[in-house]
Amino acid sequence: MVSGNIGRGVRTEEIGERRRVVISGLGAVTAAGLQASDFWAALCEGRVCTSQLTAFSAPRAAAAGQIPDAWEGPSGAPPWLLSRMDRASQLALDAAIQAQSDARIEFNQQNAFVVGAVTGIAHPGGGDGWARLGSGLAGASLGLDVAGPVFTLSAGGASGLAAVVLAAQLIRSGVVRAALAIGAEAPLRTEVWQAYESLGLLDPTDDLRAQRPFDANRAGMILGEGAAALMLEDRQLATQRGVHIYAEIGGEAMAAGPMGDGLGPTDVEIARRATGEAMLGGEVSPSDIDVIVAAGLGSRSGDERETDIIERAFGRRTLDMYAATVSPNVGYTVGASGALSAVAAAQIVSQRKIPPHATLGELDIACQLGFVPERIEDRIVGAATAAYGAHGQNAALVLLPHVAESGDELPLLVN
Repeated sequence: MVSGNIGRGVRTEEIGERRRVVISGLGAVTAAGLQASDFWAALCEGRVCTSQLTAFSAPRAAAAGQIPDAWEGPSGAPPWLLSRMDRASQLALDAAIQAQSDARIEFNQQNAFVVGAVTGIAHPGGGDGWARLGSGLAGASLGLDVAGPVFTLSAGGASGLAAVVLAAQLIRSGVVRAALAIGAEAPLRTEVWQAYESLGLLDPTDDLRAQRPFDANRAGMILGEGAAALMLEDRQLATQRGVHIYAEIGGEAMAAGPMGDGLGPTDVEIARRATGEAMLGGEVSPSDIDVIVAAGLGSRSGDERETDIIERAFGRRTLDMYAATVSPNVGYTVGASGALSAVAAAQIVSQRKIPPHATLGELDIACQLGFVPERIEDRIVGAATAAYGAHGQNAALVLLPHVAESGDELPLLVN
């Protein structure tokens, strides 16, 4: 790994200038496989990775996005630490280790206090499940040594993307120079599954078909477990380290509103505002966005609502934008879903490839988004994604291609 100097001696922006944040590392553990590359390959191939639910004895046959049996927990984690962590925490730690390794960065006693980590989860385990999510990230035994702000948040389905937003804002504010943003979820537990089932959110059929968001014949969610992590850095730090940069974060925002009570301002308008604020913060216009990575809940009302939000945010530009979604491939991963969408968006911007909708048969006339039947390559100026919690939480992210600039090659300065 390249440790790099991320201390206070690095050249900083002029006072008042907006700090720039980039993505230098990705990690993912999903039903598609144990690495971020497995997840991206499944998206590009249009491969459905859900299977018959076996994590517990459900009252009926059902499908789920389940981590492959080959997964043995976070690489290098000692047994004593794993024994203190629930499944979601272990998934989060595994994805974080991957993202750090991918970014080729090390944290040590000299720089650990300018590194942070934010984890989002919708359904933490019992007991001290919240605290467990951060315990491994700060553990010197794993080599992560994150000693800056480390905290966990819960914003329903927006949790993972909210973690990305807050991690980016920690860097923009100057609190840290680098931060891990993580979304994790292990919802394949009796009490969680039954809660979704009782609300009528799950696909009620027993033919084990995959989730089909935006399809005219969609029937509901298929829950999936997993985690995604993104290594975010101050752009100056990443460029001077000479590492690969997937994308630059053009803008990020969060907003909270009512639970669809119909009163003004409506929940749809507030969700739209999150995307609008993300573009406004980075001085990005709808014409700069070529791809939207949708949450794809798979319910009739949920997909129509999301389409409404997208159309309000981008106006006529919606007709010319590509669309993608990850839930047909790995299921709806709740708190991890927004972070997985961010990983997909980063790869889309980096590789200029738009993955297909894996399960689209007949596009709903009320959900006219630009999904493609097979992977295509095209010029990508920018990508956007948003995530929504059931209680009115919203998060939005805009990603732009990284472009080399004069001065990027300047060496790191030390005191």
